[in-house]
Amino acid sequence: MHVIAVASQKGGVGKTTICLNLGLALARAGHRVLILELDAQGSLGLSLGLADRARPGVAELLTGAERVESVLQRTRDPQLQVLTVGRVDPTTVAGFEEALVRGPVLAGVLSRLADDFDLVVADCPAGLGKVTTRALEVATHVLMPLQAEPLALRSVGQLLALIDRVRAEENPRLSLLGLLLSMFDRQASASLDVAETLWTRFPDGIILDTVIPRDGAFLEASLRGAPLLLMQKRPPPLARVFDQLANDVLARLDPARPEDDDGPIPLLL
Repeated sequence: MHVIAVASQKGGVGKTTICLNLGLALARAGHRVLILELDAQGSLGLSLGLADRARPGVAELLTGAERVESVLQRTRDPQLQVLTVGRVDPTTVAGFEEALVRGPVLAGVLSRLADDFDLVVADCPAGLGKVTTRALEVATHVLMPLQAEPLALRSVGQLLALIDRVRAEENPRLSLLGLLLSMFDRQASASLDVAETLWTRFPDGIILDTVIPRDGAFLEASLRGAPLLLMQKRPPPLARVFDQLANDVLARLDPARPEDDDGPIPLLL
C-alpha cells in the first residue's frame, strides 16, 4: 500500500481540493483508494457534505472509542472510501494533535488498512508541525503542492529539509513523489518566473508534468474545499487535469506501468 502525504509549508495552495480530486481520479483508474484527513480543521468532511464533526473518524481511533472498520465512509464509487478527522472542535484540537503524534497509533491504523487499499492520500495540515512530521514518518511518498508565487518558492527548501531528516532518522522508505505546480497563471510574470526557477533549479523528474492552472473553477473549489466534479452538474474542463495528475502519480509509483488513455470523467461521490 502506497501512502501519499500531501504536504505544504504554506497554506492556501488548494491542498484539500487536490486530495479530493486526485483521490477520485485514482479510484476511477481502478485502484482502491482511501482519502485520509489529518487536518483538525475538518475541511474534507465538510466538502463532502457531512455535518460538522457529525461522524467519528481519526480522533475516535486515537482514543480507542471506535474500530477502523466502523469509521470508514463509503462513496458512490466502490473503489473510494474516506476517513475524516472525526469529532474535533476548537477546544479539542490540541489534544487531537498530541494524540496523533504520540506513539505508533497512526502507523497501526495504516497497517490494519493495508489489505483493503492500494493507495492512501493523506491531507496534512499546512505547515511543518508535529502532525505533518508524523504523517511523513508513516508515509511512503510526499506530494508537495506549490503555489506559483515567489513566497511559496522560498518555502520549498524547508519542506525538503524535513523530508531528508525524516528519511534519515525515522522512515528510510520515504521518497519525494514530486512538486506539483498549482494555481499557475500563464499571463502573470510572477507565475512564469516561479515556474522557470523550479524547472531550472531542480533536477529532471522533481517537478510533476501536470500543472494545476489558476482557474476560476479551481479557486472556487479551493474556497469551498469541494471536488471539481461536484461543483456543478457538468464538470468543468479543469476536472480532466486531475485524470492527468493521477496518471502522472501512478507512473512515478510504478515506472513500468504504461500510461492510460484519457477515459470518462470519474463517478461522482
